[in-house]
Amino acid sequence: MSFSRPYTKPMRARDMPVPDIPPRLYRGVDFSACNDTPMTMPKSPRAKNRAVLNLARMQPCLLQSPVCQPEPETTVACHGAGVANGKGLGYKTGDQNTVWGCWACNDFTDAYNGATAEEKAAVFAAGHVRQVEAWAQIAADPMARPWKRNAAKWALEQPKGTP
Repeated sequence: MSFSRPYTKPMRARDMPVPDIPPRLYRGVDFSACNDTPMTMPKSPRAKNRAVLNLARMQPCLLQSPVCQPEPETTVACHGAGVANGKGLGYKTGDQNTVWGCWACNDFTDAYNGATAEEKAAVFAAGHVRQVEAWAQIAADPMARPWKRNAAKWALEQPKGTP
């Protein structure tokens, strides 16, 4: 006497019967007439400038969050977080909307769970004011390397380059 079941081949998804699905409703709108072709919305191109990002190397942290670890060796160009700064799902803000920040401040404004969105936005806004001042000094400095002056001028001329 055997208690095992006879082997049956598993059914593939494409062979399964399609159930009768009611119209798709979302907030009172019937989407059943829509074809199921995925549609993407084009993103506006992000303003990129590698030289602006390179300006952050070995600079002091300008974000100065409550968790700041002011080590110039870890300073990077921190992109603004939040929808108000132009960030979205899978979309980073332009390079003109950056602030020099240490690793801890970058984490604070981007992923830190111990602060509210308002606190993060306030730290970034204050840092961006200091950043614009630093770019203005570099752009006006005749002794600065030309690539640094050009990068700072570019950042200042871009839209959303100032808060």
